Amino acid sequence: MKFPMRIFGEVTGFVPAKLNELQQKDLFPFELRNGSLQVDYEGPFVDLEPLLDEIVAALDNHGKGHVDCLDHEEWEVRRYQLGPGSWKCTRINPDHALEGYHHLQ
Repeated sequence: MKFPMRIFGEVTGFVPAKLNELQQKDLFPFELRNGSLQVDYEGPFVDLEPLLDEIVAALDNHGKGHVDCLDHEEWEVRRYQLGPGSWKCTRINPDHALEGYHHLQ
C-alpha cells in the first residue's frame, strides 16, 4: 500500500535573521540544507499550508520555491509556488498531470 501523501520540493532565498527564527520552529517535513529548505517526504497526511505561510514570510525579495504534493487519498497533485510573502496552489488531476502544468513553462 502506498502512503497517503508524497511531498517534495525546495525553497531558497531567505532573510538570514528570519531564517534563524524559522529554524527555532518545527519545520517537519522540511529540512534545512545549505541555506535552503528541502522536502522529500512520504507518509501520513501533513497540513502544509500553515507552515508555508511561515516559510514565505521569511523569504527575501528574490526568494522562491516550489513544493509538490501528491495526495493519494484525494487523488490530486498540488503544486505550491512560493514567493516573498505569498504562495499559490495549483491543483491537478494526476491522470492529466502533464497537461495541467503546461501553463507553468
